[in-house]
Amino acid sequence: MARTGRSVWRICRKRSGTTSLRRQPLALVVENLHWIDRASEEFLASLVDIVPGAPMLLLFTYRPGYRPPWSDKSYATQIALQPLAPRDCLALVRSVVPVATVSDPLAETILARAEGNPFFLEELVLAIAERPPDAAPPAVPATVQDVLLARISRLTQEGKWALQTAAVLGREVPLDLLRAIWAGPGPLEPQLRELTRLEFLHGHGGLEEPVYFFKHALTRDVAYESLLPSRRRDLHAAAGEALERLYAGRLEEIADRLAHHFARADRAPKAVPYLVRVAERAARTYAHTEAAAVLREALRQAERLPEAEREGQLTALTLRLAHSLYFLGQFPEALDLLLRRREPAARLTDPAIAATWHFWLGYMRSHLGDHVGADADARQAIAAAERAHDPVTLGQAHYLLSRGGFWSGRFAEGVAHGRRAVALLQPTDARWWLGAAHWGVAFNHGFVGEFEAGLAAAREAQRVGEAIGDPRLQAYAAWTIGWLEAARGHGELGVDACRRSLEHSPDPVNTSDALSFLGGAYLELGDSRQAVPLLEDAVERWTRFQHRPMLGWFTAVLGEACLLAGNAGRARELAERGRQIADGVGFKYATGWACRVLGRLARLEGRGDAAERELEAGLAAFLAIGARFEAARTMLDLATGALARRDGAGSARRAREALAHLAGLGAPVYEERARQLAEAAQPDPGA
Repeated sequence: MARTGRSVWRICRKRSGTTSLRRQPLALVVENLHWIDRASEEFLASLVDIVPGAPMLLLFTYRPGYRPPWSDKSYATQIALQPLAPRDCLALVRSVVPVATVSDPLAETILARAEGNPFFLEELVLAIAERPPDAAPPAVPATVQDVLLARISRLTQEGKWALQTAAVLGREVPLDLLRAIWAGPGPLEPQLRELTRLEFLHGHGGLEEPVYFFKHALTRDVAYESLLPSRRRDLHAAAGEALERLYAGRLEEIADRLAHHFARADRAPKAVPYLVRVAERAARTYAHTEAAAVLREALRQAERLPEAEREGQLTALTLRLAHSLYFLGQFPEALDLLLRRREPAARLTDPAIAATWHFWLGYMRSHLGDHVGADADARQAIAAAERAHDPVTLGQAHYLLSRGGFWSGRFAEGVAHGRRAVALLQPTDARWWLGAAHWGVAFNHGFVGEFEAGLAAAREAQRVGEAIGDPRLQAYAAWTIGWLEAARGHGELGVDACRRSLEHSPDPVNTSDALSFLGGAYLELGDSRQAVPLLEDAVERWTRFQHRPMLGWFTAVLGEACLLAGNAGRARELAERGRQIADGVGFKYATGWACRVLGRLARLEGRGDAAERELEAGLAAFLAIGARFEAARTMLDLATGALARRDGAGSARRAREALAHLAGLGAPVYEERARQLAEAAQPDPGA
């Protein structure tokens, strides 16, 4: 699904471009949505989001009981297929069997029981038509499953075994594999001919390998469930072993099928390695929903492993699952998962595993706002990685400390740890983490307002992402560049970069980041109409992820956008909530931002003293952590307020202070603004 999804996504993105109306319209049809897996559903939901801006029709079919997540969209229309009318039902019955076979009273009973469902109707008629001529009048089954089970029960023993064996292989049944696991009784081919004649199966010989298909998935399900559990497990084991023989030397191609059969056979020593391969392949394409589901099954299988290898496998699988949950934004679940296995993991003597364990514990704590705990875990990871002579985990741990630098306001330390991570990871094959380390350096510089240094580090992360073809690193670098450009006054450049990140986002967490900074870039341009919905979406996502630092920050940013839109009441509520969240996790940068929003609001309401108090509080927060650029912007707010109070000297002093803080940051737009404000505040010599 991942490779197909990326191809479809690229096509659809092209259709939604600025020249889309001059392009050929696109229609995408997906049938049987009720069987969809979570990863595919999330992918289709992302396609639905771009429909309003594209000449595109998405058509989905699904059974009652399934509800697509986009059902409530204003541009989504649901069309319920009505049951067949009685006249059409009767015509279908008469087309399947001769009139003499089904009396009028029996036909009426069949029609009443099927309730216009064509598949149920056809199976009912076939079930009745297949009974012996001298049989008593049939009782009409109550459900379609009962109908199918009745038809299966009338098969010969050989035919029933053939159908059940085929059902173990799935709705599509490769003939070579079916032959490899067929154990009789009797030859297979006559049974396949009979099952085809009775329309249980359809053959397809035009493919590279002959394949049989079940006429309907429900037929396959009923046949499968009719097997005794022990027989079902034996057939799955036989299928797995046959696949290993048939695909010797290229098992990677069918790892998912091998994982499925050995897991259903409860053959844990075989199932776990294949499940891990499937999860790795999914994770490489950012299909982390699929990877997480597979790893959960691997954990269930690992509980059945021999005691000697059980704990090591459970620990390794837990770490893999935590990695995928991170990309899905499921930070609390990942932390809980790691903590639940903390004691068994501590009993393992391998320092490399201990280092990795502490890194991931700290990584999750960092996202949930526990910076003290994250730093402590990072230092334990460093100690263990040094004992294990493991430069990769050592570099990861320094990257984690780099993250701690920007969340706790120790930006110089964050830059130093990020650069140390770069030095450690540069000689290794861990290129993704090398790119992440460059990004950590960029983000720390960004909070200070050191734009040129930040942009240089972000472009290094982008280069690594391009070199290894990783969309996540490229998307991260793009919104970071967008944030820095927009903040220093290049709003259009910022919007373009953030929009690129959003359009190519491979996972939910990056999507939230891209939405946040794209909304912030529009805010820097003064465009509240674009900013507010983007920021609302971002805040809802950060709330769901429980990422409290980002939630506090962008709740305050949304408050600023609402203030710009003229919604003072909502702006106050959001800014106060943002400050409360930020204070709770010690994120002074976001605290300062929220205070500045409240100060601007108070000034607009004519509450000069309250405005100055809030702005001074915001300034103090920024100065306490060395956030020079935001401190300078807050000084400009204070200078503007002083000028409005006719305090020219105070305004000029604040403007000069702002100019001093801006020196060397690479923000000429704001330097010019500070100079103009300082000049405006000077007394007129001719007055």
